[in-house]
Amino acid sequence: MVAASRAALESSPLVTEAEARRDAALALAEGAGVAGDPMLELWARNLLPELTDRADTTAALEVEIVQPVRYPGKREAVRALAAAELGIAQAELDQIRRGIVAQVRRAFAALGAADREQRSLGEAHELLELLSATARARFATGQEGALAVLEAELALDEHDLLLDKVFAGFVAERARLAALAGARAETLPLLVGARPEPDFPVVEGPLPIDEEAPRFVTARRRIAAAERRVELARLDRKPDFGLGGGFFWPEGGDPALMAKVGVELPFFRRRRAEPRIRAAEAEVAAERAALEALELEARAEAVRWGAERDRLERALARLAGAVIPRTSVALDAARAAFLEGRLPFSRLLELQNDWLHARVELALAEAARFTIWAEWQELAPSPTKSPEATPPAPTEVQP
Repeated sequence: MVAASRAALESSPLVTEAEARRDAALALAEGAGVAGDPMLELWARNLLPELTDRADTTAALEVEIVQPVRYPGKREAVRALAAAELGIAQAELDQIRRGIVAQVRRAFAALGAADREQRSLGEAHELLELLSATARARFATGQEGALAVLEAELALDEHDLLLDKVFAGFVAERARLAALAGARAETLPLLVGARPEPDFPVVEGPLPIDEEAPRFVTARRRIAAAERRVELARLDRKPDFGLGGGFFWPEGGDPALMAKVGVELPFFRRRRAEPRIRAAEAEVAAERAALEALELEARAEAVRWGAERDRLERALARLAGAVIPRTSVALDAARAAFLEGRLPFSRLLELQNDWLHARVELALAEAARFTIWAEWQELAPSPTKSPEATPPAPTEVQP
């Protein structure tokens, strides 16, 4: 599973997209707030005096350089906005990475459950074939009626249909895991290794949520970026300046040094800026509401995860400690009673189905608990103990 998670992170187009957006934000941040380029202005005065009837005026040449200057604080606000957007891109990348790892873990859990169910069905199939052969032998000697043979054959047919269905689900989960890992499905083995045991920090109740999880960090950075847009929109009401200087050469005279100071006349600037300010303030309110909704959803999810984990823990203890042992004992006793002619074949099939159902329920409950752990990891406090680090030996309950 560790290798699949690593391969998924390396090959996922979602990660590639998020990395490209992060790199784009980084490039934009590098150029944010850079001063505008100066402008060179050349003026030639009274070049054609005969056309303007100014023959008494001498010709002159002016050379000016004008540097645009933003209102104080505007450049800093642009840099702050670029930095905030870069922070969003990085947090989104972290969030996507966590989400992909969670998807791999969920796929692995489903694949493991299907694998366990297949193995249980395989054991049950061998038992059904033995029971069917026994029913036919007893029918041949007159110890059993034709109904027992029909019931055995019908049970085998239904079992084969179920086995095909489970195998199709296994193949589908295998293909999903392969797609996440960026591999072809046929390159993955048909056997699933031992699933590691998930580790929860609390015994019962809601699972803890990390306020610094990427999902929350992304939401808070969106708020910060929206606030920077409000600041920039407000500063945009202020006029920018222009500073310049140059030389003036009259014809036949000495050059003179000139200085220039210009300022924008914001006659219509406020009319343009006010709608942008209101829009930016509304965006801040929207992002804050989104964060509040996310926190409420996370708290509800923490309660759901905890309650479901508690239920699964009780179910696993009951299945492994009571239900499976009892179905095994009941099935052994039923087989002996059937061979002695004290139990009808239909009742034996019912107990065999109970035996199989208990093992399938155990596999599904283990997979569901692991899925709860995988989902919680997206919001879990970091660092948490990773179950991939020390995988315990799987517990197999034998009939």
